[in-house]
Amino acid sequence: MSRWGQWYPPARPIAVKNGIQTRSKKGNIGETWWSKRFISALERIGIGSRLERGRAYARKGQVVSINIRDATIYAQVQGTKPRPYNITISFTRFNDLQWAQIFDALSSQALFTAMLLGGEIPQEIETVFTSVNLSLLPTSAKDIKTDCDCPDFANPCKHIAAVYYILAEQFDRDPFLIFSLRGRDREAVLENLRKLRSTSAPVETEAEAPEPESPAVQETDGCVLAPLSECVDSFWDAAETLDTFPIHLHKKPELEAAALKRLGPSLFRINNKDIADLLVPVYSHAREYVLGELRRLESKPEKVPAADPKPPITRGRKKKV
Repeated sequence: MSRWGQWYPPARPIAVKNGIQTRSKKGNIGETWWSKRFISALERIGIGSRLERGRAYARKGQVVSINIRDATIYAQVQGTKPRPYNITISFTRFNDLQWAQIFDALSSQALFTAMLLGGEIPQEIETVFTSVNLSLLPTSAKDIKTDCDCPDFANPCKHIAAVYYILAEQFDRDPFLIFSLRGRDREAVLENLRKLRSTSAPVETEAEAPEPESPAVQETDGCVLAPLSECVDSFWDAAETLDTFPIHLHKKPELEAAALKRLGPSLFRINNKDIADLLVPVYSHAREYVLGELRRLESKPEKVPAADPKPPITRGRKKKV
């Protein structure tokens, strides 16, 4: 409002061509439990109400770029001025001693280690961090340092808030990103877990060492497998256990394209968009196609086999033999 009481509408941000925008067009942003928990963590530390200011920016694609180097987020967000605003976001990093405690605690949980090595974050992983008096997600405003060169004194401003939403969807594609922001990337986490699991395995003495298996057969999960040289012709044949393998086609997956997202961000981009994001709709279209074929086959009436034709009736006198 002007000094004379005249009201001016708020200025609209300059549109960005090929800007980074959220996949979600309405409702909550974030598909996986860990991205939703990240937003919830921000709400718990008292900045959730201010996040709403950047939701529209994130959905409109006002984020020009976002990069992560040395556990720090560098982003540019286009506002109402010609020059995009520069933003930095950094979380409190754990030191080497803290990470050693974290890896020891994680490696003691066989299930957690297996899930992490498989590219999945266990929902109860925070209990491991709590056991060493740490938290994977931020617990207070002191855990996050932000800076934006816009004139808005609020923290977060709408530009920083927009980056938070983009970051939440980045967690959907790469759940290990939260580890990176704490000081250890995916490769470092997995490498340390592998080392600890291998060194914690019991070492067999010479007396307890089993006799070497015959090269003719190998046993896996109770199944005796013939060497490859003896089953080349049937190598690609389905095993009997495949008949009992459950496939739930009619149930919508909890996370769309989970296998693709588990691989993490791609190295390839098309029109400034991650190729992995472009492939996500292919999974849903493929599922709908298969479901359509199943419905078509199920609705098709079953054909009743025709009865055997009766032998032709011959009339006349029997032929004498």
